[in-house]
Amino acid sequence: MKNIVLIGMPGSGKSTVGLMLSQKLCMKFIDMDEHVEKMEHKTIKELFAISEECFRDAETRCAEELSKMDNCIISAGGGIIKRKENIDFLKQSSTIVFINRCVEDIVSDIDMSTRPLLKDGIKKVYDLYDERIKLYKSYCDIEILNDGYIQEAVNKIISSAEKHDKGKKGIC
Repeated sequence: MKNIVLIGMPGSGKSTVGLMLSQKLCMKFIDMDEHVEKMEHKTIKELFAISEECFRDAETRCAEELSKMDNCIISAGGGIIKRKENIDFLKQSSTIVFINRCVEDIVSDIDMSTRPLLKDGIKKVYDLYDERIKLYKSYCDIEILNDGYIQEAVNKIISSAEKHDKGKKGIC
């Protein structure tokens, strides 16, 4: 079975939705940031301390490795879309799902101090959203709005993925 890769802003629900989706579909769940840490033997914070480019290089190596797997739900890091090659690798074996969530909900929910790119405060979240929204939308096969219960987002993805497999781009 094809992988399902979840993309979106930090705090959009990728990990939570991904875990529930993997349980419901009996697919392996992979958090891409955790996978990067295992591959590199460094934390995300340590990689960013070297440079953002160091982290992005590791993320690209990870995307290439994960593209060779199947039957997985993959929660990608929020910046996976910063390099088109990452999406090109992942699209080889995956349906790309953009979990869109309004910025106000994101900033009210997440601990920004634990996210390297968000440590500079709320304005940074809005800036990142403005910078990335077009990329998320252009790279995804399916876009869902995460504006309710997590189970609703999971059901939207399952429904849209079935339609996508029949050749239709989906937005829920």
